[in-house]
Amino acid sequence: MGMTISPLLEQESMTMVFVALGLGIVGMGFGRIKNKDSVQLHRWIMTGAVALNLIAIFIVMFPSLYIYYTTSGVDALSSFSILQMIHGVIGFPATTMALIFAFNDIPKQTGKWMIITAVLWVTSIALGAIVYFTMPS
Repeated sequence: MGMTISPLLEQESMTMVFVALGLGIVGMGFGRIKNKDSVQLHRWIMTGAVALNLIAIFIVMFPSLYIYYTTSGVDALSSFSILQMIHGVIGFPATTMALIFAFNDIPKQTGKWMIITAVLWVTSIALGAIVYFTMPS
């Protein structure tokens, strides 16, 4: 029998991502209020959401991906593999952009880039949920 990630750990990872999504929604609300305190709250809440997301990515998602593709005879062109690839292709720029914001490297046209990041991030979370709920056992 091959190495696996604990189902409990997988569930906790999914929970962290959904908590991060909730934080992100609250943070987006504070970001729309244009006073100093709200912008600061937005920044801290969104950084917390990014941190939770990174924990889930590094503790569960990367190891699961590695285990899945190295311990089984997986067809890389299966619908599940393609779904994982799309999730990663959308999730990578969303995470990268979120980290750029978290480290205060604010681009010009900040609002536009924040909207793009939010759309990519929410799309990636939705795709990740589909990956989670359709994982082969």
